[in-house]
Amino acid sequence: MRYSICILFTIIIALALSAGCGSGAASLPTNIPNQSTTNISQDTSGTATTTEATQLAPTASNGSVTSPPSKQPVSQTGTSSSTSKLQLNCAPHSYPQRTQRSLAVDPLDDNKIYIGVEQEGFFKTVDGGTTWVRAVNGLKAWNRTEGPGLCYEEFYSTIIDPKDSNHICISMAGGPGTIGLANTSAGNNGVYCSVDGAKSWVQRVSPDMNTAVYSITPDPTDFGTMYAGVNGGACSNLPPVCEADTYFNTIGSVYKTTDGGITWTELDTLATRDVRIIVVRTNPLDPDSVIAATFSKVTVQGGGAGKFEESHQLGVIRSQDGGQTWTSSVKGMNSSPNEQALLGLEISPLNPSRLYVTASSNASYWSSDWGETFHPSRRMTAFVFDSFDTTGLHMLGSNGESMQESHDGGATWTVISATPGYISFDKGYPTTMVWSKNDANTVFMAGPYASIYKSTDVGRTWSQLLSGDLLLK
Repeated sequence: MRYSICILFTIIIALALSAGCGSGAASLPTNIPNQSTTNISQDTSGTATTTEATQLAPTASNGSVTSPPSKQPVSQTGTSSSTSKLQLNCAPHSYPQRTQRSLAVDPLDDNKIYIGVEQEGFFKTVDGGTTWVRAVNGLKAWNRTEGPGLCYEEFYSTIIDPKDSNHICISMAGGPGTIGLANTSAGNNGVYCSVDGAKSWVQRVSPDMNTAVYSITPDPTDFGTMYAGVNGGACSNLPPVCEADTYFNTIGSVYKTTDGGITWTELDTLATRDVRIIVVRTNPLDPDSVIAATFSKVTVQGGGAGKFEESHQLGVIRSQDGGQTWTSSVKGMNSSPNEQALLGLEISPLNPSRLYVTASSNASYWSSDWGETFHPSRRMTAFVFDSFDTTGLHMLGSNGESMQESHDGGATWTVISATPGYISFDKGYPTTMVWSKNDANTVFMAGPYASIYKSTDVGRTWSQLLSGDLLLK
């Protein structure tokens, strides 16, 4: 996000990796007539009052999307704290209310859904999306120059302990920095964990840790062991905040904790200049195997899109000894740097040798050997493996305009429906999908404008669970 007091370099999935800060209510992209719904706003005393709002929501008339219930109150749990007297100009971004890959669904209960919304906070439902709670108690944020409430950095990922679904961790990121870096949002970011189902949060970062955490993943056998992938680029703030070529990582852009985030160790992950870890995943069948999608683009101090020409791409990096040693691979990828700079990665939960990655340009790849070699595929911005498929071949994805299905691990795709809420690529597109662990036909999808959709027929039709107009102001 780009702020008036400091310029922060952040990821915009699939288009560019720099942009302005988003703010305020933004309607979900649609050309369907309005529908009245209930919104909850917060007065200056901190209590909630009910007001009427207008929601733009798809209806069943297009045959692929149904509208949410007519009443979806959003309430607030707890309060955030402002860590600075400085304020942010939270002007809308071209993709307001981005959610990145923060969508998560309770592995034991599809009615419990979590999502982080840029600038607006972290949200939870326990009734399948009929009502939502803003769960921000303990999260740090900025004051706004205009309007009520606080301003939050981007929420990038959410993980849930499969043995205790009240144990949740999230990652937040802005520009690279440590919690002590003055006049930046770095002190607000990093990893937060909750042990009470998101009722309260505790920040889990080390003093010298880079808090621009794009992705976290747990050891499949021990939730207290986690890996965090960060933006290893240079500080993008101008002097006196940062001198030129100020870096916060020295040997790699992945951290590991074995005590639930109280302490973190920076791992030697083949560091090259300005490497960002976009997604990190552990092998669900082998806790010592870790894989990550990387992106390199030389930072431009003071903001800007960065430079591919001076970068060295690693593609995916992999470890098979719990992060002690790593190898990288771009084998089979196209040769241009922007077609090796990755923006997404997912693995099959039941056949982890199968994985799918997408690059910053018009390229995606599939692999059948845990990322040793890659093969070109049709590009998807959001994609997910079937959590019930032992072959690792069944997938759903969206290229923005359409929902597509693959039965060969991403080698080929077939259009099955229109992407709900989609207008045009420059207006936003889905960024993440989650396959239910409880029902083989149920899939969830999220994107900007605080949008969440649910399908109960493997992506053929969709219902809307959340949009930006429902969020508490």
